[in-house]
Amino acid sequence: MFRRPITLFLCLVLSLSFLSGCRMNNSSSTILEEEPWQGVITLWDFPRWPYNGQNRFGWIEKKISEFEKAYPGVFINLTKLKWEYGMVELRAAASSGIAPDIAPVGADFDFISKGYLEPIDEYLTKEKLELYDPRAIESVTYQNRVYGFPWFITTNALLINKDIFSNRNVKIPIDGIWTYEEFVQALQKLTYDKNKDGKPDSYGFNFYLYPGSTQLWPFLTMDGAEIFNDNGEFDLNSPQGVSALTKLVELESKYKVVPQGKFGSDDENEVWGDFAEKKTIAVYPAGPWAVKILNERKKSGEGFEFDIAFYPKGQMQAQSFATVCGYGIFKQENSKKRAVCAEFLEFITSEKEQDELKEYGVFPVLRQSQLKLTEDENMKKMLKILDSAVLFPRVENWPKIDEILTSEIRLALLGKKTRNKLLMMLQLGWEK
Repeated sequence: MFRRPITLFLCLVLSLSFLSGCRMNNSSSTILEEEPWQGVITLWDFPRWPYNGQNRFGWIEKKISEFEKAYPGVFINLTKLKWEYGMVELRAAASSGIAPDIAPVGADFDFISKGYLEPIDEYLTKEKLELYDPRAIESVTYQNRVYGFPWFITTNALLINKDIFSNRNVKIPIDGIWTYEEFVQALQKLTYDKNKDGKPDSYGFNFYLYPGSTQLWPFLTMDGAEIFNDNGEFDLNSPQGVSALTKLVELESKYKVVPQGKFGSDDENEVWGDFAEKKTIAVYPAGPWAVKILNERKKSGEGFEFDIAFYPKGQMQAQSFATVCGYGIFKQENSKKRAVCAEFLEFITSEKEQDELKEYGVFPVLRQSQLKLTEDENMKKMLKILDSAVLFPRVENWPKIDEILTSEIRLALLGKKTRNKLLMMLQLGWEK
């Protein structure tokens, strides 16, 4: 009779202890959930501007160090890519499911449309979105979702060696605008035998032609063609596209105003060296990065006076194209890790970091930050050209299309593919 109350009492104590333990475990679980995420974030990135000497990864390494101090227990592992084949590595990693956590692919249509990236709408408020250049947001948006943190925007223009123009008595186009006929006439006067050995050694023009380069495309729009129309259809097979391509080919075949046998085949360093250092090329297409370098060379006494011009006008004004770079987050299983990735990308693309882009020679994506870079007259002219630029058409598998088109056009420029054969390829439409 006495054991039953004791037994009941012990059962009650045990039950209370069990319930208390459950509450402690639940409380402990809640505390764990509130603890910040810790772990390793993998970042693949490309070399940027030289920082503290010649280290072109110095800027991102500094940002990583600052972020790791602010977020104890978070470590960012940087893989250093090379421009020559870094995008190939990123595409291969993404398609095989071994992509890094973050990379500068937030504005790459293939990565977005194939579902490799996380949407990041929750991290960009409506008020913040309104501060951006609209093209920057458009470039990272797909089906009304935002997939990247825009970082910078850039374009190409024609850089002019004013000293050569003056020496050859050639007028610089007013407000940087000239027709194709005026462009050719100027190049003819700028192509001459400088060392008097009986053949030209200084030329009016040359450019770098390689997959991934954007120097070519505005020329192909000078008569009104688009590379791809709004429906994503190849448009260079139109009469306007054929006409513009013919004009580009004739710079060598008819007018002889480019290095013979080398037009579109020299590597980037060689063509840039001919323009910036040897001064044997008078007009060269490049982005605002070149303005920074040419200014530095001029200050050191090794450079020359230069100016900025639009691509030439044919039946219509050639269309300038804007390129946006942004960082994206690859698909994540852990939402807390995804949030820390977003924190890091917000950190390196902040307004403060936008102002640092003057060291890189590109334009910020925040409109107010863009205006801060217009103290230099040539950067102001470059911004004017950027303001008229449009985003390149968003088509799937562009790298492969770019590779084939570039190869075919290079053969035409070198005279290794007859004009009729090249035009036939274009007239067949895009089938590859």
